[in-house]
Amino acid sequence: MSNYTSPFTGQTIYPSTVSYESITLTANLILQWPINGNTNTPVSSIIDVTATSSGYYLVLPPATQVSTGQSILIRNVGSNFFTVAANSGTTAPGATIVSVASGVAEYIWLTDNTTVAGTWTSIVFGAGTSSANAAQLAGYGLSASNLTLNENNPVTFINSSATIGSMYQSQFLAWSTGSGTLTLPSASSVGNGWFCIVGNYGTGIVTLTPVGTDTINGNSNQQLQLTESLTIVSNGSSGWNTYGYGRSNSFAYTQLALTVTGGTTTLSSSQAANTIQAYNGTLTSNQIIVLPSTVQLYSFTNNTTGTYTLTFKTSVSGGSTLVAAQNQTVMAICDGTNVYNANSGSAGSFTSITLVSGTVSTPTINYTGDTSTGIYHPASGQLAITLSGSLGALFSSSGLYIPNGLSGGTF
Repeated sequence: MSNYTSPFTGQTIYPSTVSYESITLTANLILQWPINGNTNTPVSSIIDVTATSSGYYLVLPPATQVSTGQSILIRNVGSNFFTVAANSGTTAPGATIVSVASGVAEYIWLTDNTTVAGTWTSIVFGAGTSSANAAQLAGYGLSASNLTLNENNPVTFINSSATIGSMYQSQFLAWSTGSGTLTLPSASSVGNGWFCIVGNYGTGIVTLTPVGTDTINGNSNQQLQLTESLTIVSNGSSGWNTYGYGRSNSFAYTQLALTVTGGTTTLSSSQAANTIQAYNGTLTSNQIIVLPSTVQLYSFTNNTTGTYTLTFKTSVSGGSTLVAAQNQTVMAICDGTNVYNANSGSAGSFTSITLVSGTVSTPTINYTGDTSTGIYHPASGQLAITLSGSLGALFSSSGLYIPNGLSGGTF
């Protein structure tokens, strides 16, 4: 192996160096060492190359004309790849040293110069882009740790009713006061996958309320008892879904508030998990609520309006059903097949009992299977009997009024 050394210092002599060269490859090109007055394209310490088409060769000069350790930095600043090849001693490219992709720089140096082709080694010196700054990339739910991004769920304490904005993405919202409401953003405005975590560490119930027509698991709101928590996720269109619901062992009861308008509504398992249920809305037809076929104790409140019934049942054919009168709350038992009034089997005596007034279509005292027939209280000092939703008789201080008159019998 030949080495070119200075007789004065004993150090390796390198060819006269050209610091920088910009080359456009329009065909294969053989470089020359910048010695002996070569006028062809010289090898520079740094070469920027633009290839007008893929597959061109950039051929290095004969390795025998320089010492080992000779190095070149070649960078592809164009959009097409090219190949750096060893010298073959002819006009044809020699063995491939490295193929240089667009935007990539290769550092190449000579390790053996005993042949014209020589032995070359290369390493990717770097791509033509800057390194990302993790701190600048970290958005909601992320934090920077040196050069990496890590999941982050910062805790935010909330001490009063508030509207949750998009900036609460991925945060853990810790409710820390009495009863109140957290109003969610529009699911469509924050997009599919936006989420936050809510925990109740206060002294009262916190109610999560969506806006517009959005729902939470199909419900109009979601209540969290003391110590309960959940993760709530936007579906990007119709509202919100939850997971990881941690229920309280000390305060086990939660309320379902559901707006109904008639027809048949089958409760989901998450809806039916609410022991206390309140039904609102204006009924345009009879409303049937289908409960899961499980054993459960319920409290049903009928806050609906309209001249139609609210009935509770299971999906089991032939099971008993329960009708909850308007403006009344009834305790009910579901045994997986039947739905019973929990008070129907009680025994004892009362000194007095106070009932709601009722209406001609929904009398206070009515009958299973015929809830529009019975007794009601139309006004102060009056008592009325209704038959199939129509007035049958009215008792007042003025006497007895029978709108349809008397029929049958002898008078």
